[in-house]
Amino acid sequence: MANLATTTYKVTGTREAVNNLWTTFQDMEVDSKDIRLFKLAEHYGIDYEKKQISVRGHIYWAEYEEDEENDYFLLSFETETAWDACNELFLEINRILADELSISYRCCECGCDLFYTHDEGDFFPEECCVSSYGEPFEDACEDVFDTIGDAIKEWTSKTGIGQGDRSEKEMVDFINGYEYESEETYFYIHPFTFE
Repeated sequence: MANLATTTYKVTGTREAVNNLWTTFQDMEVDSKDIRLFKLAEHYGIDYEKKQISVRGHIYWAEYEEDEENDYFLLSFETETAWDACNELFLEINRILADELSISYRCCECGCDLFYTHDEGDFFPEECCVSSYGEPFEDACEDVFDTIGDAIKEWTSKTGIGQGDRSEKEMVDFINGYEYESEETYFYIHPFTFE
């Protein structure tokens, strides 16, 4: 089974283009079921095999906001995909919609160590993602933190181990390499790469 990437998208643009995508999501019943990405590609007439565009995954949540007075339209959605984000699909949809969309996204995939952000609108200022499991942490989770310093403070507050004279980078290396009593316990700080 493939490692799963979770990607959050924030799409803005002209009312016509953003509404086109949102209406398609609604027609595909995004509020009650997952939208398979290959079905979305087929809807827009994209030959994803010929173009070698990955469509292995689905959209599992979406919402739409508009502020007509300020000419602002925002479609937010999240995907779960195999290995990496399926950004090429949404770039191809944008091409079909006359390049009238601005597409920002943040991808987290622990197994392949992929943590990156492409932000065209100040949607994703957070610096890192934390993967943790076991005592003294919560059950398996991935949380986004505003700063790496905040993630370090979370770890030190749970373990009682101080940062001492370690720099932020040294502390991240220390935390990511820390050996717990249980081999199943982990806490990894993954800084985002900004594209």
